[in-house]
Amino acid sequence: MAIIIVGVFLLLSPDFFFFKNLQYRVLDFHFSIRHSRVAREEQAGVTVQQANLNIHPDILILGIDNRSLADFGAWPFPRYRHADLLNTFSRIKDDSTRENSVFLDIFFIEPSSDAVDDAQLEASMEENGRVFLQTVLTGSEPPSSLAQEYRERHRLLFEEHGEITDVQGDWVNMPLFLGMEPPLKPLGKNLLGYGHANYIDDEDDRFRRQPMIARSTERIRTVQLQDFLDNHRQLLSQTDAWGNPFARIGWYDKSGNHYSQALNDSEGNLNITQEQLDQLAEKVRAQSPPREIDLDDDGESDAQEFDIGIYIDHFIPSITLALAANYLNIPLEDIRVNIGEEVILANPRVYNPENRSLENYSIQTSLAQYDEETQEVTAPAQYREMDEIRIPIDEAGQMLVNFMGQRSSAEPGGQQTFPVRPYSAYARRATGPIYDTWPRTLALENKIIMAGAFSSGLADDEKTTGVGLMYGIELHANALNTILMDKFIAPLAFWPQLALLFVTVLLVALLTGRVNTFFALALTLILIAGLFVFGQYMFEAQETLVQTVHPAFAMVFSFLSVVIYRGLTEEREKRRVQGMFGQYVSPEVVDEIVSSGEPPELGGVDKELTVFFSDIRGFTTLSEKMQPQELVNHLNIYLTAMTDTIMEYKGTLDKYVGDEIMGFWGAPVSQKNHAILACQSAVKQMQKLQELNEQWPLDRRIDIGMGINSGIMTVGNMGSRGRMNYTLMGDNVNLGARLEGINKQYFGQEWMENGKKFTGSGSKIIISEYTYGLVKDKVIARELDNIRVKGKNKPVVIYELIDIKVGLEPYIDQDDLQ
Repeated sequence: MAIIIVGVFLLLSPDFFFFKNLQYRVLDFHFSIRHSRVAREEQAGVTVQQANLNIHPDILILGIDNRSLADFGAWPFPRYRHADLLNTFSRIKDDSTRENSVFLDIFFIEPSSDAVDDAQLEASMEENGRVFLQTVLTGSEPPSSLAQEYRERHRLLFEEHGEITDVQGDWVNMPLFLGMEPPLKPLGKNLLGYGHANYIDDEDDRFRRQPMIARSTERIRTVQLQDFLDNHRQLLSQTDAWGNPFARIGWYDKSGNHYSQALNDSEGNLNITQEQLDQLAEKVRAQSPPREIDLDDDGESDAQEFDIGIYIDHFIPSITLALAANYLNIPLEDIRVNIGEEVILANPRVYNPENRSLENYSIQTSLAQYDEETQEVTAPAQYREMDEIRIPIDEAGQMLVNFMGQRSSAEPGGQQTFPVRPYSAYARRATGPIYDTWPRTLALENKIIMAGAFSSGLADDEKTTGVGLMYGIELHANALNTILMDKFIAPLAFWPQLALLFVTVLLVALLTGRVNTFFALALTLILIAGLFVFGQYMFEAQETLVQTVHPAFAMVFSFLSVVIYRGLTEEREKRRVQGMFGQYVSPEVVDEIVSSGEPPELGGVDKELTVFFSDIRGFTTLSEKMQPQELVNHLNIYLTAMTDTIMEYKGTLDKYVGDEIMGFWGAPVSQKNHAILACQSAVKQMQKLQELNEQWPLDRRIDIGMGINSGIMTVGNMGSRGRMNYTLMGDNVNLGARLEGINKQYFGQEWMENGKKFTGSGSKIIISEYTYGLVKDKVIARELDNIRVKGKNKPVVIYELIDIKVGLEPYIDQDDLQ
């Protein structure tokens, strides 16, 4: 069953919408219980923060916060404020202590109302030389009035600052951004770098991933489908698509969806076959809206044509990837991309402001240890040198952002995942162009400065992430930190994940099949809790995302399946046992057989049992007084009453032999108290018989004798293959039968008790010394004789059972109660 359940859940992939949404919630929970860095105030105006080795020390956020708004007024600020900020960083005397880069998370798509402000910003960017701006990518093509301008701005970015060109894999099926909103040309020209700022929300409208590369496109020519089919080589040779590995054909369907067909191979060679051309024609004619052609100017359509576009795609880095590549001194052209696998940053080198040189990039893994008294270093900090950084991405080029904590606070002493300082604290410190007025340093050596909105309601820059609302600039900071700290969240590999699924399902199935349902439910819940604890450990210790929702539901399904299966099989087993033993035992005993989980042994087994025999005295005389039908009816009344009493005391009816009844206790369900139950049943039968006799005429009254013996007997299904009977065999069975017959010898016997002479009306119930030994403290009995029965060499002491000390309620052993 476990294998079947695993197979079912393999078909129900973890990417199934239901599982995926729940796994998002689990991922958010992983993030939420992470420890954040909290500042504590040592004295007035002085705070310290405990170093967090998961946070890169060179990431600094400048928040346009409430203090900045109070200092500079309403947003948006005049652009000269941004110029002041940049001049503050560039105008220091010790150039070796400057920042690594300045990212302004601000849009400069349109000119401001003050051309002087724009000129100041342009000049400050040129002077600073380390500014990064973002371009915004959109899903639809720009308006025709702006399309040419925007394309020229993008080309300027590509020409001045490069682009990613080493892209392998299925790039044609990546999400496509048809439009763009780049910064103004004068600003774009004076940048150090650029990148897109787009994030794509997950199915639950939360932002957890950033496209490391985004596929932007440029339509370079529109052609008619038939012309392209007839002259595609000539048409392409006349455009920039010729020799470009990212050239393609594109068209729209009637719903406005865009489709693509690659033209060239990775080397730029034309790679489209006649079969692909035929398929292209079939798709375009089936999907695209036709363009009607009026050949004779009569106002009616004479023909139809289909337009397609020749496009060149560009792969734009995210702003965080661009910042990371710049920090690690890797040109965009050297970034290698394998779609659906990874982005590779090879041979990273970082600037060391102490010796003013580049050195191999390394990540600190432990803090230095100091002597508490002398403050001498007892153990140096440990570092892990990085030969390359491999960023895992999906088929859309997206990286899962590893959030390091909750949203940071700009307030001193507040919770801060990343260090946050007010934007205005730097922008208002700008100095003029006179060198002597410049400070020596700002203590921002090699920092990546990220400036952006950090006040609620400021623009539209708060996004719902896996850790709650977060300002866009801190979302960028988390993504950048994920790259620089090599803290990528990798999914657990397929085979270990499959093994986890199989082991958990098998474990639940085994437990549920072997313990009662409520205990199995408790164990299943404990195992599920343990699974999530394991997932949290793997997330924090190994940066590995274990799919826990999928196996958790498989465990629940396994539990329910086994419970249902048990219910069905137990009902079927109950019917089987009922068919096998229903005529021998009461329904309650049938239930005990099923619930015990120990089906009766077939074929015979030796057990300690108590056997019971009863027989009617003078049956021949009785039968001569009655017609056969009357006799049958009379016996049925008697046998029914006696049999019901046997079953009332959980006995098993073996058989009727004429007027004789044979029964036993201790099988098919084991009973510690089999002997006392047999004795109670015998006394109860005598009472029942007395009640019946009082209802009958004197000539139809019945007198019986009973024999009871305990010992080891063979019990099981015995007989031929075609007909079997569940019965007993053995010497102890024979002894019980002989005790029943011996009652006749002690009819009217005299005995002395307490000095008085008694004359009995005859013994009714004789038990053996073996039975007596098991019940002597629970019954009233008198010793009858020491006899030697046929087939036995050793004499047997026999007793007459008079009454039951413990009463006639079916006896329950105290051990059974416990």
